[in-house]
Amino acid sequence: QKQGRCLSIYDCQSLLSVIQQTYVSPEDRTFLRNSQCLDGVGRQPYVCCTSDRSFGSQESTSAAPPPTTTSSSSQGQDGQTGRGNLLPSPPKCGPHSFSNKVYNGNDTAIDEFIWMALLEYVDNRGRREISCGGSLINNRYVLTAAHCVIGAVETEVGHLTTVRLGEYDTSKDVDCVDKICNPPILQLGIEQATVHPQYDPANKNRIHDIALLRLDRPVLLNEYIQPVCLPLVSTRMAINTGELLVVSGWGRTTTARKSTIKQRLDLPVNDHDYCAGKFATRNIHLISSQLCVGGEFYRDSCDGDSGGPLMRRGFNQAWYQEGV
Repeated sequence: QKQGRCLSIYDCQSLLSVIQQTYVSPEDRTFLRNSQCLDGVGRQPYVCCTSDRSFGSQESTSAAPPPTTTSSSSQGQDGQTGRGNLLPSPPKCGPHSFSNKVYNGNDTAIDEFIWMALLEYVDNRGRREISCGGSLINNRYVLTAAHCVIGAVETEVGHLTTVRLGEYDTSKDVDCVDKICNPPILQLGIEQATVHPQYDPANKNRIHDIALLRLDRPVLLNEYIQPVCLPLVSTRMAINTGELLVVSGWGRTTTARKSTIKQRLDLPVNDHDYCAGKFATRNIHLISSQLCVGGEFYRDSCDGDSGGPLMRRGFNQAWYQEGV
């Protein structure tokens, strides 16, 4: 191991040369993620930079040096969040994709938004259906919408039973893109579902439409399953009108079919007062804690995307969830 400096990856030739390769091995991808650091110099993302190239696939017996960071999370020896009630900080959350390829339309990269969860329901005939999304926020909890847990979903879809993590293409048992394959998906039971106490399924204003799902066991995190970051009140950046936020999911596309491949879409933030006026004509009242995004023709989240995260890049280029 060698001592390094926290620099822009574009100023770190040893790591920049890795992401510029046609094929980036899983070992190198893991090393790149673990090399992220805070408060660097130059253009983000920042990495702990040395001249050492004896890492990842270059030398499998060489352990990756840990980045010089300070995390408020309690980390166990296996690198997992030590307690399920703590929120991780970058680089232990919100990693960005190191893929240098652009995929079809709005398809994500295979290692993009790897906190995305699918919620599975069972109806009274025993039939299973995926009808909502969510986001992993630490190794024990998934954040989703309250209307994905209680209300009409119970009679129209079924009882929420399972959370699926590590999914990319729902039509395949093993997901592979350009010879990069992710591990098998994880399916976890739900120990407890907690809906915001002030959420009212009958209120069309959808205020407090948020819920937490405690999983039946801790998630063993890997390079394709990581939590998203949540903004803290003390460090949260203002959200400005016109700013582009991102949604992701497997909901219906313009072909009216649910996508089998994880999708992404950039949506603009709209002026709150303008939206409030529009919704008021339908007797729907926005409150200050609600964001108004999208509104462009044929560009929005759709059926099946409920409960998924509204995201943006934040500090150190990590992804933060700003809404549900």
